[in-house]
Amino acid sequence: MIRIVGISSLPSSARRPDLIRAACRKAFQSEGRALAGALTVLFADRRRMLAINKAFLGHSYDTDVIAFPYDEPEAGAGDIIVSAHMARRQARELGHPVLREVLTLVLHGSLHLLGYDDHRPRDRRRMFAKQDRLLDALSLKAKK
Repeated sequence: MIRIVGISSLPSSARRPDLIRAACRKAFQSEGRALAGALTVLFADRRRMLAINKAFLGHSYDTDVIAFPYDEPEAGAGDIIVSAHMARRQARELGHPVLREVLTLVLHGSLHLLGYDDHRPRDRRRMFAKQDRLLDALSLKAKK
């Protein structure tokens, strides 16, 4: 089950729960893993995202996505928290629709839950390449 919370914080053009769920499933399928149990995708406003980033990671700055895997695999995959503020901002900066940025961030969070890391340049390139391939596979659905 993929639960989506706070989608109303996104512009109406980016409120596509079908594509958000498809992005999560696509990431897990790409690693040959079934999405068993629960996965929550939470869209947070800027204030809430800053508070989460500070409380759990000790950071006092904006971030676009945070992923928290569940400790027990039988409980499900985990939680992906996406900053609605950063999704809008990054979409504007990159010149593409907010929906594309939302899907990118959801894929990024899903890959983190699957064990991908982006701290070292080599790992970051690998993760972003995978994320881009998955986004390209979803893009046909996004145009509908």
